[in-house]
Amino acid sequence: MRLKLQIITLVFILLYASNAQAYFAKITSNIIYAEKINQNGELEQLKLDLYQPKTDAKNKIIYLMHGGGFLHGEKEDFIKYSNYLVKQGFTVCNLNYRLIPDEYHERLNYDIYATSLVFAMDDLDSAIRYIHDSNNYNIDNHEIIVGGFSAGALTSLHYAYINSVDDLFLLSESDIFTNLSKEKQSFMSKFTEKKYEISKVINIAGSLLSPYLIHEGEPSIISIHSVGDEVVPYESGDTDGTGIISYGSKVIHKTARNLSIMNKLITISDDDHGSFGNGIESENCHNCRTIIDEFLSQ
Repeated sequence: MRLKLQIITLVFILLYASNAQAYFAKITSNIIYAEKINQNGELEQLKLDLYQPKTDAKNKIIYLMHGGGFLHGEKEDFIKYSNYLVKQGFTVCNLNYRLIPDEYHERLNYDIYATSLVFAMDDLDSAIRYIHDSNNYNIDNHEIIVGGFSAGALTSLHYAYINSVDDLFLLSESDIFTNLSKEKQSFMSKFTEKKYEISKVINIAGSLLSPYLIHEGEPSIISIHSVGDEVVPYESGDTDGTGIISYGSKVIHKTARNLSIMNKLITISDDDHGSFGNGIESENCHNCRTIIDEFLSQ
């Protein structure tokens, strides 16, 4: 009898949670936003999940990109954080993007990583255009927030701060772009002429290939990063054992502060790359979500 009562109670809790979520939000899964050729030369369907608050007001929209070193990961990694954010009144878009094909994992090189970054930025651009061009969603075109975890954060950072030909030149000086084809380098010029401007960036354990990509008047940024992160540097250094030198959150925020860009750095006092991975709070980051909410509301 006691076991039966426990089962009934559990079912009730699950039904209540499901109904409560349905009350707050409309969730549309697996929307095909583009079809593109991957590094294998194969056509790939790219999908997103959209979380919309049930409100008549125009909402800020947050685009979230999962981590995984451009090798793995999926949009579902951000389900819990998306459910949280939509309850705070944000529209949230989780997207899959083109990853490095499995066949390349044993022979990774700078060109493969550079191509994966370019492809991921292009996919983010396509998702933004898909959502905002449609006019089917009740969102504010002037309050577009991009962000993610690890590789997803790195993608969002570069997309937000590559805004000129000079930025492309800076990027070309990075080791990973040395052998990138002229065709791909030319293709990147599209990022300097964005149809929709970015207002803010959420950087969870990400980095930039050059801090000089950030200029006065560019998007505000909030970062969450473990001080002892051994995957993506908190300050600067090797990135995930690839030999790629990048500049982490401490350097990014020093640059933003010097340029009078609104910014907030949450430093986590541990060495765990995933302390706030995918927006999940931990013992050393128990109020990170609230701090981010306050920053995004400004």
